[in-house]
Amino acid sequence: MKNILSITFIIIYATFSFGQEKGSSYTEKKIESGSTYKKYKNGKLDSVVVSMFAVNYANALIFSKSNDEIHMINSADTEAVVTIKLQGKKQVKTFLYQNKPVVIQESIDFDIKNLPKNTMVTSAIYNENVITYNISTDYEVLGDDSHDKIFKVFNRLNIQPNLDSLDEIFENIADFFSEDDALLKIFYGSYAEKFEPQPLAYLQTDSLGKIKEGIFLDFKNRKLNDTNEYHIYKDGKIIKSENVSLDKFQKIIMTYLEKLDIN
Repeated sequence: MKNILSITFIIIYATFSFGQEKGSSYTEKKIESGSTYKKYKNGKLDSVVVSMFAVNYANALIFSKSNDEIHMINSADTEAVVTIKLQGKKQVKTFLYQNKPVVIQESIDFDIKNLPKNTMVTSAIYNENVITYNISTDYEVLGDDSHDKIFKVFNRLNIQPNLDSLDEIFENIADFFSEDDALLKIFYGSYAEKFEPQPLAYLQTDSLGKIKEGIFLDFKNRKLNDTNEYHIYKDGKIIKSENVSLDKFQKIIMTYLEKLDIN
C-alpha cells in the first residue's frame, strides 16, 4: 500500500506541480476510497486527478481538456483512452484502444420516424432526462484485453445531456468526482447499478433508417405507475406489443438483452 500511495503522489505532483505554476491553484476533496484533486489556471478548471486508494483500485484517473476534447485515462493503463467531443452541440464519447475506436457513443435526438441508418440506437432515462445514443462498436480492436476500470468510467459516467460546451461538461465531471460516493457509483457492482440509467430502447436499423430488430418503450406517460406501450421488432416487423409500467419494462428489456448476450 505504501508503494501505491507513493506512485499516486508522484502522479498528482507531476500533474499539479503544487501551485508552482504562475496563476494556478489546486483543491483537494477526500471521497470514499480516494481523493479528487482539481487544478485551476487563472480561475478556470484545467485538470482533474482522482486517486483511488482501495486495494482493488491502486490507480488514478486523470482528466484533462484541450480546446476541442476532454481526455480521460487510467494512470495504470494508458493505452485505453476515453474522449468527449462536441459535434453540432451534441456530445460524442469515444472509447479508444491504441488510438483505435472501440465504442463511439453519439448523443442524438430520438425520433422513431427518423433514425440513423445501419446502426445501433439506445435510449434511457436518467435524472428525469431521456438520453439517446447512436452507437458503433468494434470490440475486435481489444483482442483479449478488457481495460475494465476505464471502460467502467466510459459506461457509468453519466454526463448531463443538455450541456453543450466542453467547459460545462468538464465541470460536470469534476463535480461528479467530488461526490463522496463517486468511485462507488463507477466501480462498486450492485451499488453502481442503482444509479445506472433505466433503458427505454435498444434498436438496430437498416440502410433506410427503419427498425430491423429491437425493443422500444414509447415513454409518453411519465407519472409514477403510468403505463406505456412497448414493441418488440424482428425482421422489420412488430412481433409483440403490451402496455406496462416503467419498472416492469426494466425486467422485460433486461431479459431481451440477456438473450442477445448484450448485457
